[in-house]
Amino acid sequence: MAPLKKMLCDYGLYIILAASFLRTLFTYEIGGKEYRDKELLLATVVLGLILAVIYVHREAKKTAIAHALGLTHVARDLAQSNVTIAKKLKVKTDAKQEVADRGRESAEDAIQFAEKGRASAEDAALIAEKANKAKSDFLANMSHEIRTPMNAIIGLTHILLTTKLDEKQKQCVDVLQTSSEGLMTLINDLLDIDRMEAHDIDLEDAPFSMTSLLDQVISVMSVRAKQKGVNLVVHYESGLYKTYIGDSGRIRQIVLNLVGNAVKFTTQGGSVSVFFANGGKGNGKKQVTVTVTDTGIGIPEDKIDLIFGKFIQADSSITRKYGGTGLGLAISQALAKRMGADITVTSVVGQGSSFVLHLNLPVEATDSDSEKHYQENIIYLDMQANAGTLPILLVEDYEPNVLVATIMFNNFGYRYEVARNGQEAVERFSPGKYSIILMDVEMPVMDGYETTRHIRGFEKAKDSSAIAIIAMTAHAMKGDREKCIAAGMDDYIAKPFNPHQLQAILTKHLKKSSSGKAA
Repeated sequence: MAPLKKMLCDYGLYIILAASFLRTLFTYEIGGKEYRDKELLLATVVLGLILAVIYVHREAKKTAIAHALGLTHVARDLAQSNVTIAKKLKVKTDAKQEVADRGRESAEDAIQFAEKGRASAEDAALIAEKANKAKSDFLANMSHEIRTPMNAIIGLTHILLTTKLDEKQKQCVDVLQTSSEGLMTLINDLLDIDRMEAHDIDLEDAPFSMTSLLDQVISVMSVRAKQKGVNLVVHYESGLYKTYIGDSGRIRQIVLNLVGNAVKFTTQGGSVSVFFANGGKGNGKKQVTVTVTDTGIGIPEDKIDLIFGKFIQADSSITRKYGGTGLGLAISQALAKRMGADITVTSVVGQGSSFVLHLNLPVEATDSDSEKHYQENIIYLDMQANAGTLPILLVEDYEPNVLVATIMFNNFGYRYEVARNGQEAVERFSPGKYSIILMDVEMPVMDGYETTRHIRGFEKAKDSSAIAIIAMTAHAMKGDREKCIAAGMDDYIAKPFNPHQLQAILTKHLKKSSSGKAA
């Protein structure tokens, strides 16, 4: 539409100009001179106006063309600038893309590295777990293999001490007993260290008498002290509670270590004193202290902080003279910390040392009948009365341990039968035939767990009462007792055991059996 208007405007001006010229030409001869002058003037004005319009129109057209050309140049320059900018942006975009690609590749590499690291960590954890399991399995197997013959050694030593011996023989048996007990202490210390490193120590809470516990420690250590010529005494502060609540076994272990060290490092003519005293009371617990003081060799001041480390003694040179592994104090302090207690020490070289066990223990509400909780009342029944009970079935494949157990049965007056493996025990068993079964765990043909399950199944099928089955085994690691109970056994005694322990557990279950029958 715009070009059409422009064309009509241009041609219209030329038509008007031509029409004006023709009008002037046609009218010039018609009128007078005056008229002709007017017409000529009018034609001249019209012509001037038309020419002026044409001039303006053409100049505007030129201006428009120039403007258009200018705009074209500007557009071209802008286009070139945009192309340049676009090229630069493309370069930057390419650079950014390259950086992004590199970043993505780096991220992918980092992810791969992290995955490899995680896989390596998982492999390392698996290896560590396998190593720990292998170590635990090794310790369990070694414990079992050592405890099995040690039961024969310790058991026969106790038996020999009940026989008539001359002075030389008794001295030899005493040394044998002390050495075997020392070996068992070492084995138990190593197992305790392994359990502590695995945070696998459980504590019991049961009523016990601290005075009786200390009396037991003194009774055990008095033989060693007497052999060395060391005076061993115990003192009790007045007004003591009779019964506390805690893990008496672990407390006994700590005090035995402290007293044992005191006797070990005290020379002939010296003394070791154990003093039990009250402390304050708070949060429902009683603060008590057990102080073990000796007149021994003492500990250098710069070594005191080191003596609670594993496999460490104050002076390595004394290891050859006094023996020991350096585990006792490490275990004692770890057990004390586990119970919320502590052990402190003061010492002067050449004058002696004083170790103090600080305990915080709940006390039992009533003490009037507390002795029954902790006293190990071993009741040796009359041999004739024992002989009247049903025989005991001993299931044991290791002949030395068969010898130990059967000699003890004879000394106690019990009748017995022996099965050398689980299959033989199952074949021998029938309800009402035996009073108690003492069951080894690791045996050929059929182990103790399977044997117990067979017997329990037979009792259930016959609808007969359950016989007391007591595990008598060298499997003495954490969880072994629970495993025996889960298999259907009623109780557990770990090898090595002494006659008192065996008699105590037999008496306990014979009483239950008698009371059950009476009911």
